[in-house]
Amino acid sequence: MKKIHQEQAHPNDVPVIFSYDATGQIASKLSVNEWKKQKQQAKLLEELEIKLYRKAITYYSNNELEKAEDLLLYLIACTDYTHYEYVERLANIYRKQQRFTKEKELLILTRKNLGSVEFSEGILRRINKRITKLEETPFSGLPIFN
Repeated sequence: MKKIHQEQAHPNDVPVIFSYDATGQIASKLSVNEWKKQKQQAKLLEELEIKLYRKAITYYSNNELEKAEDLLLYLIACTDYTHYEYVERLANIYRKQQRFTKEKELLILTRKNLGSVEFSEGILRRINKRITKLEETPFSGLPIFN
C-alpha cells in the first residue's frame, strides 16, 4: 500500500478575494482568512445589537423608560438611524413622556438620514405620516403604532 502524502500548504498560498470599482479596476484585495475574520466580527456585532434591543424592550415593558431610552439612543447612533424599529420605539417613549419636540426632532433626523438609503420609501412614508399626526392631533400621551 502506498501512503498518501499531502504537502503542507504555504502560508502565502491563501486564496484572495478581489473587489473591483465601477471602471473594472481592482479596488482592493482581501484574503479569505481576513474575510472570514471580518464576517465573524460583523456577526458578533449583530448579535450584540439584538441583545441590546431585547433588553431595551424589556425595560420599555417594565416602564423603565430612561434605561430603554439610553439603550435605544446607543443603538440608533451605532446604526446611523437605519434601523427604524429602534427609532419608532424611542419615539413611542418620547410620546409616553410627552416630549413631543424630541419625538419630532428624532423623526426629522431619521428622515434626513434615510434619504440616502435604498428601499426606504415605505419607512419614509411612515415617518411622514407620524410627523403629520404629531402636528395635527392633540397629544394624549399614548404611543402611536402604525
